[in-house]
Amino acid sequence: MKTKATSLSHRFFTTITGIPKTIITLGLLIIFGTAAFIPKLTIDARSESFLPDDNPALLYRDQVEQTFGLKDPMVIAVVNKGEQGVFNPQSLQLIQWLTDEVMKMPEINRDRVVSLATEDNITGNSEGMVIEPFFETPPITQKDADKVRAAVMDFPLYQGSLVARDGSATLIVTEVYDVNAAPNVYEQLLDLIARAPTNNGESLHVAGDGAVSGYLVTYINADAARLVPISVVVITLLCLLSFRTWRGTIIPAVVIFSAVAAAVGLMASVGVPVYVITTSMPILLVGVAVADSIHVLSQYYEELANHPNDSQRDLVVRTMVLMWRPVTITTLTSMVGFLGVSISSYMPPMQAFGLFSLIGLAMAGLFSLTFVPAALVMLKPIHSPAFKSNRQGLQIDFFSKIMDTIGSWVLGNTKKVLFLSVIVSVLGVMGALKLEVNESWIENFQETEAISLADKAINATLDGSNTLDIVIETPTEGDLFKPEHLHRIDALQGFLKTLPHVNGSTSIVDYIKQMNRSLNENTTSAYVIPDDADLISQYFLLYSASGDPTDFEEEIDYDYRMALVRARMDSARYQQNKVVVEATQKYLDENFNTADIKATLSGRVNVDYEWLNSLLGTQFKSVAFALILVWLLVCISLRSVYGGTLALIPVILGTLSVYAFMGVVGITLAVGTTMTAAIALGIGIDFAIHTLDRIKLLIAEQGFEPEQALRQLYPSTGRALLFSFVAVFLGFGILGLSTVPPLAKLGMLIAFSVLISFISSMTVLPALIKHLKPEFLGYQRESRHRLPADIVNE
Repeated sequence: MKTKATSLSHRFFTTITGIPKTIITLGLLIIFGTAAFIPKLTIDARSESFLPDDNPALLYRDQVEQTFGLKDPMVIAVVNKGEQGVFNPQSLQLIQWLTDEVMKMPEINRDRVVSLATEDNITGNSEGMVIEPFFETPPITQKDADKVRAAVMDFPLYQGSLVARDGSATLIVTEVYDVNAAPNVYEQLLDLIARAPTNNGESLHVAGDGAVSGYLVTYINADAARLVPISVVVITLLCLLSFRTWRGTIIPAVVIFSAVAAAVGLMASVGVPVYVITTSMPILLVGVAVADSIHVLSQYYEELANHPNDSQRDLVVRTMVLMWRPVTITTLTSMVGFLGVSISSYMPPMQAFGLFSLIGLAMAGLFSLTFVPAALVMLKPIHSPAFKSNRQGLQIDFFSKIMDTIGSWVLGNTKKVLFLSVIVSVLGVMGALKLEVNESWIENFQETEAISLADKAINATLDGSNTLDIVIETPTEGDLFKPEHLHRIDALQGFLKTLPHVNGSTSIVDYIKQMNRSLNENTTSAYVIPDDADLISQYFLLYSASGDPTDFEEEIDYDYRMALVRARMDSARYQQNKVVVEATQKYLDENFNTADIKATLSGRVNVDYEWLNSLLGTQFKSVAFALILVWLLVCISLRSVYGGTLALIPVILGTLSVYAFMGVVGITLAVGTTMTAAIALGIGIDFAIHTLDRIKLLIAEQGFEPEQALRQLYPSTGRALLFSFVAVFLGFGILGLSTVPPLAKLGMLIAFSVLISFISSMTVLPALIKHLKPEFLGYQRESRHRLPADIVNE
């Protein structure tokens, strides 16, 4: 007698197969309707996109940038390892040429171009302060070049910031008017250095925060354009291998397109940009979305082989009645993994990644339950060469034989299987204890990329390419002329030099010391802060008489109430930044801030610290949420708390295996890797669900003996799970080929976790079932305490 659920499902799929043309038309309209929005996609490759727009640190950083006119710079580094460094006639002429060419670019703010060819020296003579360029025209002789070197090296402000302390490198700093033009400007700068007249051993590099964000847009576009077609081709070939029919290949392809179109199209329609991490979404969906249709088609071809005389509609309806429950629950559990990523994080990219991946999987599940049966019923029955039947029943092919062999070994060696699973669990816990957060934005590129090489060159020759800003605020106008405030800032800069990876800093104090020196016969001992506020004020008036007052706009505001201290670091990795940020904040709280003066952290390093600092919490919150919700869903599906708990064991082993692997090889938690466990948990549970659902069906509904049911599992459902696993594994594995390192790690780790989850579902889970004999699967109560002879003697 049919249960109510079976009756309802039978009526539903009878209806679906009765209107196949309508279902197919609606499905295609959904695909083309959502895909139509894809051309509207925009890209946001900034690291600060990982913070919400209302984040206090980001809001303050934006306020600081507006006050001091700061923007993420692009820099051209000129490096010359020769005896004279960059201070030779040819290199200085090259610097002038590059500066002139950069200023011709309409996207560049020429007033914010900084180089040896634009900057002024501050000296003094008998008439007072002298403000003059380091050179009006590039020197022609080495003697004149030596004079430029002497002048630059006698101005401490520029040492390490604009020019290497040993003279081997210098920077040309630029800013774009519009950040959206950054990708184009970066390409122009690369073209510029390619045609630059380097003839004296100079090497040129383009780097800087603006360059990183600019190139990253081009970089991730090229990566996605390469990997998405590869993933589609690979999964298509896999379906062709599995079913060896064109319908078994084309129908899953339509399901894939529905998932990708829904996820990416809807994201574009609501104006959510593509972030670095969401570029992986189409590739992941290709592998995950096809899994359910593989199971449906496997069951269909099995039904066709066993009942060749039945009508196509009867075959399809019976297939869907058998498969709707596992397909529905596995779709929901896969969605849960991405939901955990979305709601446990406050970072917009991770929220978008989780939400729209979830939408794509929901669409794939819907198409698997509607479009697939509608498409099948429209076609004439054609047998798959992989599914043949004879008088003894369904003949097993090569892949079924492999799974059957595995099943025979597992069921004969259950204690060994369970012992190995305990070892994996212990190693996983040990690996998890070693996990730490560590990442830098430049690590989005491979180490061989020009942008990475440029960053290394700057960090090796100058004080560093990464900046921590400290904003100094006083209550009233002109307060920063007070010597006690300037001495406090000077002490702060001295403290910063003691911190690891901080190689230098600049502030208005450096200019004041130089001005005081210039008016005291240029003596080294006069490079100090004067003890007279009125005198300091007079220095600025004198400077404005012959210099450009805007020279100080990045160091002090026009009311002389706010100032900026900029520390330069040679590392952008979180663990190094964490030490500097936290030590600086402690110093400010304990030694700097008073009622009359206050300092606040800002800048790139602080913003990156803010969002990276939350990654570890995000990791465990997303895993805990996914674990609990998946458990509840499986309990409801199997109508058993025992069953839900049992189903979690393979995915827990998969997650622990990933932690063990990460701990052993030293992979840290970063943007991509923090999402690994939650996503892998939601996807990996699918194998356990199909395993338990099929065993329950074979024992409780089809009357197989428990031992027969376990053996029957492998050549049928095991074969389908094998191809489903390979599809998911390849989907994530292809992502491992990404040239964006965080995405490559994400793909490889999830693929590894899915591998362990599949193996565990085919080994540990059946071994446990054989020993525990759970009643929810149909085992008789009285048989629970009787162990078969083969187990006793094992």
